[in-house]
Amino acid sequence: MKFIITEEQNEKFNQKVKSMVNKFGIEHTLTMFDDNTDIIRRTYQDNPLEFLNQFNDLTPVEKDDKIYYVDKNRLPLFYYYRNKNYTKIYFDNSRIWLFFSRIIGLSYDNIKVIMKKWLEETYNIKGLTPTYDYILIRIGL
Repeated sequence: MKFIITEEQNEKFNQKVKSMVNKFGIEHTLTMFDDNTDIIRRTYQDNPLEFLNQFNDLTPVEKDDKIYYVDKNRLPLFYYYRNKNYTKIYFDNSRIWLFFSRIIGLSYDNIKVIMKKWLEETYNIKGLTPTYDYILIRIGL
């Protein structure tokens, strides 16, 4: 049996998937689709950078020697050291980096380019090299 999906139905489905990713995160959304990355990849295929829009209103919080950027739930999404000798900025692997590596299939170097551009345009953060952090936990902010 063939199913014919209209463009409008497809767009509604894509909006629902994006809403799930924004609300529940990429890892949880993957489990809802039995780890089928193709569904999420197709949803963002025209503009994978749209995924980052949900992180355009983070709040910087200084704690110890780091500056964290936290979401509305006070969960950190990335951080960097205030000390100028540190040249890296660390992203939460499960909430941001995973999307571009596992879902979209980009290489480490391509992800760095995307993240650098987004950091400069959105937060005016320059001169730091993006990488990921496997354990970026709630820091009690």
